[in-house]
Amino acid sequence: MPFGFQEVLLTPYRSVRDLGVITCGNEHVGMGATAIFPQAPSFRPLRHDAYEALRGAILLGRLRPGERVVEAEIARQMGISRGPIREAVRQLEQDGLVEYQPRRGVIVAEVTRERVLDAYSVRAELEGFAARLGAERIGPADLAHLAESLEVMQRHARANDAEALLGADVGFHRQICALAGNRVLLRLWTSLGPHAWTLFSAAQLRGYTLAALAQRHRPIIEALRTGDPAQAERAAAEHTLELARNIIDHLDALQPGLVVLPQQEMAAPR
Repeated sequence: MPFGFQEVLLTPYRSVRDLGVITCGNEHVGMGATAIFPQAPSFRPLRHDAYEALRGAILLGRLRPGERVVEAEIARQMGISRGPIREAVRQLEQDGLVEYQPRRGVIVAEVTRERVLDAYSVRAELEGFAARLGAERIGPADLAHLAESLEVMQRHARANDAEALLGADVGFHRQICALAGNRVLLRLWTSLGPHAWTLFSAAQLRGYTLAALAQRHRPIIEALRTGDPAQAERAAAEHTLELARNIIDHLDALQPGLVVLPQQEMAAPR
C-alpha cells in the first residue's frame, strides 16, 4: 500500500477525554493532504501530547495498519522537536500499536487474528463478569444513565463524529465495569488500555456504520434491565465477541491460508 508524504496544513484538535486521545478532523488522511497532528499545547509534557495524538490517530484509523510513522513530519505538524515524538513512539511500541520493521522503520501494527483474540477474549470475559455482577446491583438511575450514554453515542453517530463516538463508547463500558462494584475488575479493565479499542477503526472498514456501532449497545442495557445475571453476562460478552469474530472473518478472507477459527473458541457464556 503506497503512502504519500505531502505538504500539509495544520488544523485544530479535539480530545476524547475518556481515552486521552487528541486528533483532528473527521476523515482519514494518513500522512497526506491534511494535518492529523495538532499543535501541542505548551502547558503539558510534550511527550504526553505526542503520545495521545499518535494513539488517537491509530485508534480512529487516520494512521492505518502498515503505514509508516514518520517522526520528522509528525514533529513538524505538531510544532515540536523530534525528541517527544521518539519517546511517544517507544511507548506505542510497548503498547503494541506500532512496530519496527527493517528497511521500513516504524509502522502502525497490523491487525492480526492473534491480536484480536488476545485483546478481545480478555475484554469479553471482564465485561461479561462486570455485567453479571452489575445486574444484581443496578437500579433505575443506573439504567437511565446507560440509556443517556446510548443516546449520546447515537447523537455523535448522526453527526458523523467518530472521535466523540469512541469516547462515549469507552465511557459506556466503563460505566458497566463500575456498576460491578469491584475495584480490582475495574482496574484490570482499565489496564487493557488501547488494546481494547483497536478494532474501532477496523470495524468501520468492515462495513459497520457509526449508527450501527452505537445501536449495538442497546441489548446490553435491555439485558441488565431484566436483572438476570446470566443474561446480562451473555449480552455483554457477545457484544465484544461478535465484533471480533466479524473482523477475524474479514482477516481470514484476506489471508485464505489461515485456519478458520471455530465458533466455540469465541462464544459468549451460556
